[in-house]
Order: sequence, then C-alpha cells, then structure tokens
Amino acid sequence: MRSFGAFLFLAVSATSLAAGPFDGLYRPDGLEGWDCTSVGQDGGALAVQDDVYYGVESACQLTNPVAVNGMSAVLYDGECNGEGESYSKRIMMMRVPEGLAVIQDGYVNLLRSCQ
Repeated sequence: MRSFGAFLFLAVSATSLAAGPFDGLYRPDGLEGWDCTSVGQDGGALAVQDDVYYGVESACQLTNPVAVNGMSAVLYDGECNGEGESYSKRIMMMRVPEGLAVIQDGYVNLLRSCQ
C-alpha cells in the first residue's frame, strides 16, 4: 500500500503541459482531519491530474469528455481500479465556489480545493 501511495503522490505532483480543467488537490467538504498531502489514502487528498481522478485507494481514467451546456461541468466515462477490482461508471465534474463537485449515480461529493 505504501508504494501505491508513493506512486499516486508522484503522479499527481508531476507537472503537465496538458493540464485538465479540474486538475488539482482536494479534500472532502465538512470532514475534519483530512490533509492535503497523502494523496489516495484514507484521510488524505483526492486529486484530478491529467484525466485521472484519484480517490481513496482508487483511480479512474476519465475518457470521452462531454461538456454540459450552460454549466462549468464535464461528463466523463470512468474506467476505475480500486481495492483489487476494475469497474466502469459515469462521472460528472463541476466547478463550484469551494472547489469541485463530483457527481455519480446516486450521490454528489463536494470537494474543497487544497490551494
């Protein structure tokens, strides 16, 4: 698990010439004790970097972006891996004043920007 965290940290901290519209480090809104340094670990930062969404011990490659008309939002197909499983899901990301809303079937995660 330690090497997975190190990989995520290096992948997220590397600069990119093709930064996406939602790239950055985030923490869940309203939850105390989450830091902005331990990317991908429980209690650590969540991140978007180069069309990959890094959650807690998971990562989703974001493909087939579709802009949502009239909103600062993009709908993606997510090809995800986490806890030894692979799965697909639709993920919409939208800029909000606090940082980022990540919308999936049945729920919304409001993430505060770490900057």
